[in-house]
Amino acid sequence: MAKEIRLLTKRGGFELFDSEDNHVTGFAVAEFAQGDEYVDAHTHYYYIILVRKGMIKLTCKLYNYKLISEGTMAFVPRSGKYYFTAEEDSEVIFFAFTTTIIRTDKEMLNYFCTHAAKRDYSFNTLPICAAMSDLLMIISNQIKERRMRNKRICRLWNSYFFHIMQSYYLRDDVTAFMRPIISGAVDFEAFIENNYIEAGGNVSRLAALSGLSYDTFYQKFVRIYGVTAKEWLDQRMKEQMQLLAKVPNMTAVYMASEMNITSQRLNKLCHRLWGVTPKMFIQQIKNGDVSSVES
Repeated sequence: MAKEIRLLTKRGGFELFDSEDNHVTGFAVAEFAQGDEYVDAHTHYYYIILVRKGMIKLTCKLYNYKLISEGTMAFVPRSGKYYFTAEEDSEVIFFAFTTTIIRTDKEMLNYFCTHAAKRDYSFNTLPICAAMSDLLMIISNQIKERRMRNKRICRLWNSYFFHIMQSYYLRDDVTAFMRPIISGAVDFEAFIENNYIEAGGNVSRLAALSGLSYDTFYQKFVRIYGVTAKEWLDQRMKEQMQLLAKVPNMTAVYMASEMNITSQRLNKLCHRLWGVTPKMFIQQIKNGDVSSVES
């Protein structure tokens, strides 16, 4: 039976916290019985999935059906849903974040960019070291006891998590593990895939995130993809809207939040791409009436 746990809610001990700049970052914990399935379509977050107990079989856009055993962690990129099955009774800690949390830490950003390895991504896990295990035990206990309420403490834990990654793991191992983020500095296509949602599907914002001038970004995009950035982004936003519309209890406000855009922009986007309001679009997709919104 699939277990649905939505971000920013409290179900089954699952909690995340919103930082002052409105970028969602934080930890969550959930327990799964053997055979439970978990599906997450919150695609503008990166995740690190840490298995404290048991074993899960994880699938996302970068890899399929990978076993993550007790005492190990795996990286999940954004821009696509992920899901897993509990192979045993399991306790899993989720760490969700955007690149903003790294950009605000110049030391962390310089570390990643300086040591980015220019090689193809391949699936790998990292062991949960003793220092990381101690941090996770505190986080797990405080979430379960409903004591994790102070946003400043949560942000410190976010930073401390990456501090442990820097201090207790080999540089090559960390850069290989985090390469889908790091590649934004060395791989244009990976950067686009990993950042178009954070840019809210806006060409100017995406160009700004890339660090390139608008003209340079535009020319490079057309050269690599064969279409303009606007055409490509429109198609990806359409795909994102279709995916989100199928999520149970989806609303226009929640869809806008998941797409990292305002409700007003979602309304304009929906009218331009589909010719209907967001509410009508969601209802038509749920009714299976795809032809009416594609015509």
